[in-house]
Amino acid sequence: MNRSFPVTVAALIALMAAAGCGSARAGPAPSSTAPSSTVGSTSQSVPVTASPAAAAATSPPTAAPPSTRAAGPIDVQDISFVSAGHGWALGRGELVTTTDGGARWTRLPAPPAAAAHIRFASAQVGYAWGTSGTLWITTDGAASWRPAGLRQVLSLETAAGWVWSIAGAQPYPSIWRAPVGGTAWTNLGLTPDRSATLTVHGDVGYVVGQQGAGPIAPSLDVFAGTQPVRHEPLPCVRGQTYVPFAPLGVSTDGLVYLVCDVMNNAQTQLGYESVNEGSSWSASKPPPPQPPQGVTAIAGERFAWNSGPDLYMLTRHGWQVSLIDRGHGFSLVGFETNTQGVALGTNGYLWITRDAGTTWSRVTF
Repeated sequence: MNRSFPVTVAALIALMAAAGCGSARAGPAPSSTAPSSTVGSTSQSVPVTASPAAAAATSPPTAAPPSTRAAGPIDVQDISFVSAGHGWALGRGELVTTTDGGARWTRLPAPPAAAAHIRFASAQVGYAWGTSGTLWITTDGAASWRPAGLRQVLSLETAAGWVWSIAGAQPYPSIWRAPVGGTAWTNLGLTPDRSATLTVHGDVGYVVGQQGAGPIAPSLDVFAGTQPVRHEPLPCVRGQTYVPFAPLGVSTDGLVYLVCDVMNNAQTQLGYESVNEGSSWSASKPPPPQPPQGVTAIAGERFAWNSGPDLYMLTRHGWQVSLIDRGHGFSLVGFETNTQGVALGTNGYLWITRDAGTTWSRVTF
């Protein structure tokens, strides 16, 4: 919906951070379980049909021809929602869409070749990019795609009429912003430190720079509307404490949730929350039980996932296992509303919850 990835979204809360945000930044799971029930026990086989528009659309030279074959399995690489009902799932050379919250999916024309990531800002405007780093845009609901003006794209999120991206040569790429649907990008400056992660909520963008050589302490850049960037130290940075990674997510209600993976005499996690866009922080206890690759939140609940098979949820009774993707992990977790969210496994499995993470149903295409 974050991590060991060089640059990723910090959380899929960007699925719909204040309406119009695309989904952040991964063999079957036969018997995953939640604390109180069997996760996936209500999973259903969701049909995928060929769209009539897909059959009639003309693909650009950079995209494969539209698919009109019968529905088959899709290993999902990325997921994006702009509302609780309307979303898109990207497979290898395949793109499908739903308008009823994942109950049914319709096949669209093939996305640009080698596309591995998608973010949609509206029913008509979306973005796609792949390992080559070229960014593509559609303004006609994925019927066609054209270059969007950025290369070496590492991450991208969209919300509140803006699209944000980290793009450029590592280890210090630039932060870019443009109006949704446009290709005139504004360079907002270099990322703070190395391996930066991007999270957006409304018209606020958060970029966390991770621990660098030297060591360079991790820090946070906050871009609020058109105000000058606000450069903030992380609350966990004290003295010689080593903080190799600090995933950040934003709740559906705007609360900023941060977990520092602290390595001093021993490895531990420290959790923090901010209600004023990172200007000040309060301790959030208890922290996740494992060093998280990514975190996200909804009103009253916190979520964290790592490279192992577990997605954790913080409840009144402490951290509980919300979902297991046995033998794998999660690359993306986030919520469109306070009750509906998605989790994407590194094995291409897509899960949906409609009860705030208590139970999950696996989508099979």
